Amino acid sequence: MKTIEFKPDGQSTAFSPGEIPVDEIQKSTMFREILPIVFHKMKNKLTPIMGYAQILQARSDDEFVIERLRKIERNTAELSEAFNFLKDYFKAEPAPRQPGNINSILQDMGPVWQKIANAGKTRIVLDLDPKAPDLLLDNTQLKILLQGMVDNSLTALKARNGDDREIRLTVRLQDDSLLLVIRDNGSGIDEEDLANIWMPFFSRFPEHAGLGLVICEKVITNHNATCKVTSSPGEFSQFEIRFPLPVNVNM
Repeated sequence: MKTIEFKPDGQSTAFSPGEIPVDEIQKSTMFREILPIVFHKMKNKLTPIMGYAQILQARSDDEFVIERLRKIERNTAELSEAFNFLKDYFKAEPAPRQPGNINSILQDMGPVWQKIANAGKTRIVLDLDPKAPDLLLDNTQLKILLQGMVDNSLTALKARNGDDREIRLTVRLQDDSLLLVIRDNGSGIDEEDLANIWMPFFSRFPEHAGLGLVICEKVITNHNATCKVTSSPGEFSQFEIRFPLPVNVNM
């Protein structure tokens, strides 16, 4: 296995000068793919509101209450239709994928990891499997995913005292997939929050809009990958992203 560390003092085991920018057009295209998901999930939140309004109308004898419940029902229906329109309007097809290597992408992003390590006083470790094959990837989307995941981990680490902050990105070739694991020793995720972390605008940190993991989820879906999240509050969070191998791993 190959291990690369990016330490807060800048004395890393590997470093290449300059920063690898993410193309702004690609970022804009990615955001257009995210918006329909945001609208769809927000519409799903409206469905139970409409249902409860209808149930309460049937159980109430107070005309004042019934009229206001009808207004809630009408407004909810109008919002739902608006989200349907916006979802279709902003719908964009995923960009075509090309052969690429996750190990190479992680190493190319060395300047980004060093910058994050310095700013967050956090050690970032790349633990790479040299046998990792090429996959069909959108390199720009993968960079967005990786940086988004690391930024998310860095936020969780801000609440941790001491100088042992670490974010570890591990790549492992398994029988039928390539596993990418992002693990941090930060504040963790409460069990009741695990079901909500992929929801638009959900965040326990006021300075964040709550769209980072929504974008990450879309990138994962675009690559036919899956993600398993485990966490222990106060100890760690771990995201296991599993990419299917192509039929011909040598491509």
